[in-house]
This record gives sequence, C-alpha cells and structure tokens, in this order.
Amino acid sequence: MAARHRMFADVEASGWKRTRRVTTGDMDITPMIDVVFLLLIFFMVASTMQGTPEIDVPPAAHSLGVEANNAVVVTIFAASARGAERIVLGDGAGDEGSLDDVKRYVADAARAGKTNVVLKAEGDVPHGVVNQLSRAIGEVEGVKLYVGVGDQPSR
Repeated sequence: MAARHRMFADVEASGWKRTRRVTTGDMDITPMIDVVFLLLIFFMVASTMQGTPEIDVPPAAHSLGVEANNAVVVTIFAASARGAERIVLGDGAGDEGSLDDVKRYVADAARAGKTNVVLKAEGDVPHGVVNQLSRAIGEVEGVKLYVGVGDQPSR
C-alpha cells in the first residue's frame, strides 16, 4: 500500500529529479507581454473613434477684391439628392463641366488676358472637391487663384 500512495516512487528510486535551472540575467517576460496586450485591448475598447471635427472658419474682416472684368469665375454647387457636386463654368450660371472642362475654360480665358480665377463654392461642398478643382486650375500657367466659400446653409 505504500507504493500506492506515492505515485512516482519508481522515478524517485532511480535518482531522477526534475530541477529547474535558473541563471542570473534570464528573465521570464511572458507576464509582461500579457499585461501589454491586456492594456492594448483595454485602450482599443475604451477609446472612441472620432473623425476630424468640423472647422469653424471665422468670417474675414478684410479681403482683397478681384476686378470682375479681369477674372474668370468657376462655381461649385453642393451635391443634391439627384447626384454629385455640379461645376458651373461661370458665376452661378453657365455650362456645367468636368475637371478637364475647367482646365480648358481657364486656359482659354488666360490666353484672352483674364489671369485671375475666382473659385466660388457653396458651404456644403466638401474640401476635397475644392482641393481637386484648385489643383486643376493651378496646372494652368500664368493664373492667380482666388477662393470664395459661401456660408453653411442653416439646417
């Protein structure tokens, strides 16, 4: 019965013992890695994902006017329920066009002596659309670009 109580009596009798070798300088970093992953998961779950806030641009106190007889105007209307933003070649009225049409329109006006370009946009037009259009206009040599943005409509 004595052998029954000691499960590993034959192992101990053979002289084999399980020893753990500990050397100085070695450190088990497994618990630290566990804590780092737990903190990472905690902050991922606890934080809120927010986009960039809308920037409230104050109205200009002083501005520089552009002479209408020496300027060409391109107007961007905000997207409606029917489709995307509309680009109009003119001051609110005129033909609708694409980026290529705007570049041709501005280049033709620059050859005719109108070197100032006024880009007008409604308040709901995304910044990316205005940026694309201003880059397209900037590719035409010899023109100065002026940007005007209308107020946000009240909702």
